[in-house]
Amino acid sequence: MNALVILAQPKKQSFNSAIAAEIVRSLGQQGYDPVGLIDLYADAFNPVMPQEELPRKFSFDETTLRYQERIQAADRVVFVYPDWWGGPPAIMKGFLDRVFRPGIAYGFREADFKNADAPGLFSQKRFDVFITTDAREPESGKLNDWPPVMVWKENVLTFCGVTEAEVHVFWNLRHSTYAQRKAWLDSIHSMLAIQPRSAQD
Repeated sequence: MNALVILAQPKKQSFNSAIAAEIVRSLGQQGYDPVGLIDLYADAFNPVMPQEELPRKFSFDETTLRYQERIQAADRVVFVYPDWWGGPPAIMKGFLDRVFRPGIAYGFREADFKNADAPGLFSQKRFDVFITTDAREPESGKLNDWPPVMVWKENVLTFCGVTEAEVHVFWNLRHSTYAQRKAWLDSIHSMLAIQPRSAQD
């Protein structure tokens, strides 16, 4: 079993980077080998899909092709990023646009969103998403009430056939203390060990 961690954070000395490093360490302790890391900013990944890439449904870009190979080979995939304007940084969104393509993440046939003619191809993979945000936890206390979580679970992961998924959010980061951040990092091992809920929950 191997795992792949995908980080989208331009600052090298950031809490997101610390989260990614802890995830790599923890997954290694849990028996995943190897545990790879993709740092999108360090790779200078171009998130903009060229005009000609959309209709032909595949890419000639070497970095994009390498990412596709790595995500296809992974048994477990973990995304790490900061919430910017209610969504991921553009480089992460571009990763989904260019890497999660027909034949990689879902079926080749043309289909409307959630159409059965485009079956998800990630049904055997487990996904985790770690998000840091300055937003406060929803008053309802229900994680799925937060729109970014709904997008990941309903619009991305379920569409790609994922049934084992978990989204983890560290709330109110701007006002967190060193002790709180340390506690969050210490909790990652147990978060990754918990059997995830269905992506459709």
